[in-house]
Amino acid sequence: MSRNGSGTYSLPAGNPVVTGTTISSTWANTTLADISNALTGSLASDGQTTASGNLNMGTNRIINTADPTNAQDVATKNYVDTYVGALGTMSTQNANAVAITGGSISSILEGATISASAPTATTNYDFKTQAVQYYTSNATTNFTVNIRGNSTTTLNNTMATGQTATMVLMVTNGATPYYPNVIQIDGTTVTPKYQGGFVITAGNASSIDIYTITVVKTASATFTSFVSQTKFA
Repeated sequence: MSRNGSGTYSLPAGNPVVTGTTISSTWANTTLADISNALTGSLASDGQTTASGNLNMGTNRIINTADPTNAQDVATKNYVDTYVGALGTMSTQNANAVAITGGSISSILEGATISASAPTATTNYDFKTQAVQYYTSNATTNFTVNIRGNSTTTLNNTMATGQTATMVLMVTNGATPYYPNVIQIDGTTVTPKYQGGFVITAGNASSIDIYTITVVKTASATFTSFVSQTKFA
């Protein structure tokens, strides 16, 4: 085949023919066979052929591609920016998207959601949104805290079995203290294990109570949770 290492195709010797040339099987069949081989070695635009070597783009870009859906798909810049991101902005990324094994990290900035309000009767804690949820207005009632991935994703689908997740809930109290008296995961009430073995039955007046909740996924939709309460005043 007359395609060189740069991909340039050249017709076989004796081509092109000139006006008046008699068709001869000697040059015609050779030419047609050579063109056939060259076309066979080309990538079809409909994707039916498989490349047999690496594609050298020569600093050019592949553009207008879709985001990947399979493990071996090429990742677009949009996908990388959204789901991996720079180390400095990892707090905004999918909890399953980044894994670091070994090595060391000098510092980590975690995301915090600061709400100038009080917890509602049922307060959702979206683990994929932040590491800390801080309510700066005085609580007005005891409340249920429901831990989930986010509004469209369960914590069960966010975590794999054998993974642990730690989240912090900061509750501001006035003269009358309140606390999260029910803890749920994906809408199902769980009975947590409490630090020191003492069940939390009240908040602390005129303080900010910080609840640290650690969840371990032991099986599908099965969790063990550990809760502590610390008073700051």
